[in-house]
Amino acid sequence: MSLDQRTLIATQISAAVACNALAALRLAVTEAANVGLSPEEIKEIIALARDIQQQPISHVAHLTDQLLREPKKEPHKHGANCGCGSHHA
Repeated sequence: MSLDQRTLIATQISAAVACNALAALRLAVTEAANVGLSPEEIKEIIALARDIQQQPISHVAHLTDQLLREPKKEPHKHGANCGCGSHHA
């Protein structure tokens, strides 16, 4: 996967905000300004990352568990010779 430079920098800013990594944020914002992102664009990226960061971590854990859960087994299909004793007439 290849990301363009603006997307890569936006991702770096978002990650730095999410981790509260001030040194990384300083570097990413400086790099963003150097490649031509406007202060308004940088502020918007930071605002979006901060909004996401406000979500309770328990919601993240719950969603991750749901997304990575093993698929449910197929329900048992009753047949004439399945031997389970729960045949329907």
